[in-house]
Amino acid sequence: MTAHADKMALFAEVVDAGSFTSAARKLGMPKSSVSERISQLENHLELRLLNRSTRKLSLTWAGEQYLEHCREVLILLRQSEQKIQEIKDRVQGEIRITAAGRFVEIILPKLLADFQRHHPEVSFDVIVNDSALDLVANRFDIAFRTGEKLRDSNLISYQLGENRKLLVASEQYLARNPIQSIDDLTNAKTIVHPGYREWHFSSKRTKKTIRPKYVIQANSMILARNICAQNGGVSVLAEELVRHSTGADRLIHILPEWEVTPNKLFIVYPSRKFNSPAFKAFIDFVIREHS
Repeated sequence: MTAHADKMALFAEVVDAGSFTSAARKLGMPKSSVSERISQLENHLELRLLNRSTRKLSLTWAGEQYLEHCREVLILLRQSEQKIQEIKDRVQGEIRITAAGRFVEIILPKLLADFQRHHPEVSFDVIVNDSALDLVANRFDIAFRTGEKLRDSNLISYQLGENRKLLVASEQYLARNPIQSIDDLTNAKTIVHPGYREWHFSSKRTKKTIRPKYVIQANSMILARNICAQNGGVSVLAEELVRHSTGADRLIHILPEWEVTPNKLFIVYPSRKFNSPAFKAFIDFVIREHS
């Protein structure tokens, strides 16, 4: 309650007790403190609420009207606090998420579907954006990001794992444009992600960085996969997308002796303090699923 609401409650308690002494004894307060706070309330209202005598207290007409109002307000306050407590204890509400495209296309669908099966009263508002948006300014609860560990000390980040990637192309494309060594990528038709214009490879003996001359740049891995499946060129894609390609859409893993440097995957959020049960449950669920 606010300080003023506390004085309203104290006023009602004094009236019910019949005296400052009885009210002070019941509340475990000095009588002088009780009397002083009632005087402060009267000064604030610029009205006398109680007639004081050496033997007893009685309500003024203004005091009677104010007491009725106090009881109504105190009931509403108690009901509001009960309602808030119910909200605090219940896994419900909306969670706003911003996620890089790679998360949305590969990891996030299963996470959201599985979580909602357990908590159907939780809804999600997901914004796909590969930029590191300001969570607080844009009212996001959680971000899923790729890259290196964040340096922002105001954010909490937890590494969920790594996103293994493969160099791929369709069988028909490779039949026309064979790629037999890492250097053949220099002249290959490539499809790249705007945030991943350099491809980093490592083998048992060495590391190599390729800056492909791309013919298509797309911020969707699914689009890049589909272009590759249509014999459009070579791309670096998440292993999950390649694994699920079958039939006419089947993609070939090129140069398996060269491993593509994986991306680190993070869940990021401002703070665990004073968050809703839905937020806490989802964070715990995501971390548990990737532990």
